[in-house]
Amino acid sequence: MQQKNVIPDRIATALRRFPPFSMLPAEAVTELAAEAFVRVVPAGSFVWRQGDRPGAEVLFVARGRVEYIWQVEERRERVDVRDVGDVLGFTAIMHNEPHHRVSAQAAEDCLLYGLPATHIRRLLDAHDDARHYVRRHSFWVTRVGHAVPLSEPTDSAISGRAKNILQAHLDGAQIVEPRPIERLLTCAPDAPISEAAALMSSKRVPSILVVDDERRPLGIVTANVLVKEVIVEGTDKATPVSTIMAKPVVTVSPRSSATAAILLMLRERIGQVCVTDDGTPHTPALDVVTHKDLLAQSGHHPAGLLREIRLARTNPRFRELCDEVESIARSYLEAGVSAIYLGQMCAELYDELVQRLIELSIAELSDEGVLLPPTAWAWMSVGSDGRREQILRTDMDNAMVFESLGSPEADEQSRQVFIRLATRVIDRMAAAGFARCQGGVMALNPRWCRTTQEWLAEFSSFNAGMEGDRLLRATVLYDLRFVAGDKPLCETLRKAALDSANANQHLQRRLAQQIVDTAPPLNFIGRFVLEKLGVGEEEFDLKSRGMAPLRDAARLLCLKHRLSQRYSTGGRWEEVRRNIPRLEEIAISARDAYDFLLRLRTLNGLQRGDSGRFINSAQLTKLERAQLSSIFDVVRMVQDAVRREFELMIRTS
Repeated sequence: MQQKNVIPDRIATALRRFPPFSMLPAEAVTELAAEAFVRVVPAGSFVWRQGDRPGAEVLFVARGRVEYIWQVEERRERVDVRDVGDVLGFTAIMHNEPHHRVSAQAAEDCLLYGLPATHIRRLLDAHDDARHYVRRHSFWVTRVGHAVPLSEPTDSAISGRAKNILQAHLDGAQIVEPRPIERLLTCAPDAPISEAAALMSSKRVPSILVVDDERRPLGIVTANVLVKEVIVEGTDKATPVSTIMAKPVVTVSPRSSATAAILLMLRERIGQVCVTDDGTPHTPALDVVTHKDLLAQSGHHPAGLLREIRLARTNPRFRELCDEVESIARSYLEAGVSAIYLGQMCAELYDELVQRLIELSIAELSDEGVLLPPTAWAWMSVGSDGRREQILRTDMDNAMVFESLGSPEADEQSRQVFIRLATRVIDRMAAAGFARCQGGVMALNPRWCRTTQEWLAEFSSFNAGMEGDRLLRATVLYDLRFVAGDKPLCETLRKAALDSANANQHLQRRLAQQIVDTAPPLNFIGRFVLEKLGVGEEEFDLKSRGMAPLRDAARLLCLKHRLSQRYSTGGRWEEVRRNIPRLEEIAISARDAYDFLLRLRTLNGLQRGDSGRFINSAQLTKLERAQLSSIFDVVRMVQDAVRREFELMIRTS
């Protein structure tokens, strides 16, 4: 039943309570409300049916609850729930779709306000904040609709706290933007040094990139290297540049974080990075950028903390610096910065911290007459730290590997020394505010301090029959990442772990089944599934209900398709998007969903002073509840995709 609008003021008041209308000028909402109509839909009735043509209006839910139903042949599934403050039918109209992709059925008696879609579109085009909300948060790419193609926000969308903290760069210009390819100065590896020097002089640039026939980076020659090799060392100018170039080239991907790139350059002690098509040396080079280039894009940034960490010596000072990292993280997250980008930045800072603590601990042991064994070793991160997602100082997940000295006795002696080193480092990390891993995933544990041969033997033993601790240990090790020591030693282990999983289809199916068996985050009436934590305590498990399926699916799909260039969940979904066309749409949605969940969990942890895993659903804002509802659709999409990829049967009980 549809009624003429006789209460525009009441409608305007209701609209102003919820985004995107709350982001519009009051007078604009009043004008929109004057054009509205009122529609009453009894419980059980359809607002529209799947296949119906959209009207020219969108519907605002003023009272009641509406369920989206997707049906194909005999299969009927509730894919989403909309309640008070939500808008129905927006996506189909904005895309000019010929029909609705789902049915909308009233689960309760509903009062809806019909709003002209053309008027709403004009308002969004004119108001950046509202458009930014719609584009990023309201209408996710799910089975019930497509992303709305609205333009990017202008600088006017960045105001208040965000502009003060981030100088506008972290909402747009914080990304690495390759310049026109004509600016890229390259030469072949067999080009003489004199030719490379002449090119650099003519273009007035500080370096030249050495590339192969497909413009893939092989090395880089800087002005400093030319001075050292030619003037100081007397190298013949006719010598090929390949003999003096620095390699391998450190690479980043287009539109990655400029601040993270600066931190990477400072950590690697290099003056430039190469931008390639996919962020690896295996694709064509697009640009070479220096500190100055990136500073022009990134403005103020936390890179100065690296220098402070390198100079620090005492535990109180390390704690101060880590407190500052978390303070910056909070500011960035509150200003809307990507949590995935922020994780990369924090990983660079925390890696530098660990390197400094190792350096100091080795010196302390040496002063006590304890020397490290004469063998290669490496400190590694695993789990969330291995994925570059540890923004908070929660459970430290680390391990060590060292080369065998040839006998069990000698190896055991080496292990005891490395455990003493790890104990010193971890004690200092704890003093800096990091929580010790309750599961014992620390390099001071003999199970996590092993020879290369012991690690390799364990990787080869992973199988589909693993349960409990062994299965958890395997998944943690698939996130292994180098931090300090001998990098090739760590890379050998990582490759062996991934190769073992790549070749084991039974293990992959076991991991896939675990993903699809994760309980849905909403129950049958659309309420959050809460965990009982104690007497009278019930909270939503953000990690296991939302993040875990997205995280594990990204890792598993990369294992299946042998995609190993990225470490983070966001990076893995990007690899899936680039390399598996049939999963492109899902990968985009999954990455955005994981980014939101990581941000929400981190802010929750900062507020509560814990890991942020459990969240009080009653304290979520209307916007956050709407976002979570859309994200859970993405989680179900990902689970369905995993089920199809690994040909798993749908369990009926």
